Amino acid sequence: MEEKIYKLSILCLKIATILSFIVGFFFYINRGIGGGDEWHFINDLKIINEQGWIFAIEKKISIPYMILVYPFSFILPQVAVYRFVNLLLFIGLVIYFYKMGEIKNKLFYFYFLFYSATCWYVTGTNDVVFVVFSIIFFNEVYKIIEQRENYSVSLLLSSLIIVIFTRELYIVFLPVILLSVFLLFKVKVNWLHKIKYPLTIFLFFLIINIPSVVKNHSFSYDFKEVPADVKSTWTQRQYLAQLLVNEGKLADKQHPTWEETDNYLKKNGVNSLPNSQFKSIFFDFGQTCIEFFKNYKDLIQDSVRQEGIILIVVLCYLFYFLLKNKKLVLNLYLPLIIFVMCSVFAFIIFSYIETRWLIAIFIMALIYYSDLEYYNKLSRKILIFNNFLICAIVVYGFYKISLKIG
Repeated sequence: MEEKIYKLSILCLKIATILSFIVGFFFYINRGIGGGDEWHFINDLKIINEQGWIFAIEKKISIPYMILVYPFSFILPQVAVYRFVNLLLFIGLVIYFYKMGEIKNKLFYFYFLFYSATCWYVTGTNDVVFVVFSIIFFNEVYKIIEQRENYSVSLLLSSLIIVIFTRELYIVFLPVILLSVFLLFKVKVNWLHKIKYPLTIFLFFLIINIPSVVKNHSFSYDFKEVPADVKSTWTQRQYLAQLLVNEGKLADKQHPTWEETDNYLKKNGVNSLPNSQFKSIFFDFGQTCIEFFKNYKDLIQDSVRQEGIILIVVLCYLFYFLLKNKKLVLNLYLPLIIFVMCSVFAFIIFSYIETRWLIAIFIMALIYYSDLEYYNKLSRKILIFNNFLICAIVVYGFYKISLKIG
């Protein structure tokens, strides 16, 4: 009986995820262009066209993303080119999974479709470049650790280089990047005959970053400029946002205006808010610890909406294995980096966590969960519950979309 219910849950899962992806794609693709951070990248391309690449790099742009966007800007409307490029990257990721990903469990593609119904790949920002190549890097490391045959050290290194030059966010991912490199040395990967293409890519980005290095003493990354007449910083604005949320004076996941932040500093002193991300951690350490647990709770809640109980199952499997065996093994690579990155973001972010920062981590959770299912390491009850939960989330999502359309 349980086996029949399991097969029924799989059928429902397949139908629900395909429909959710289709509906989600057409709903999000028709949203107005230029919202959120899209305007920032639209402006970067305008600067390149009007004042040239060197000026733009000195001003700071995301070089890998703009290199991808630039050729298509000659044949597509400027407002649409970003989403088109990101759609190509998404398709490329799917092809990678199919051709090189060594996905054992084909149900992974349906979990992936459900997660992608949120259309994380549609918004015209450089997030997608960062996410796609992070996934490839982590998955190639995972394949090597799992002793699978079809891995590419060259692709692994090239992806890591692109990640590093795309977003400064890579610094937050350094703990798991360094762990990955350490494990590769531990399993004695032969690097020497695999560095031709990665080295070429590295030198290319190094050279093209020279204008920014000379002027700014740093590589070129997209940079949200604070208005010229503003005294406060992004960190101070975000920190104040959480203080106001905690006091009930501001809605969750909202920010005060720049003017309100400046006025707060004038009233309470320039040292009343931390002016850097590092200082915000220790500014009120007790409150930081409280926010850590709140962030973790919110992160888990968001993950349930986006991928059922998959993230929860992967984290529980990690702790279950550790409690039972009292040791770390290479096979725990993916759940370990997932736990580390969720913990890092929950700790360093005083205000709310934007789950787009963790897209790559969430998708790696899908891969590990599908492997646990493939190797029969999860009970049928867990699998059935998650499949029907995803179906329920899809139905609820359709209801919410119908309200917006109506």
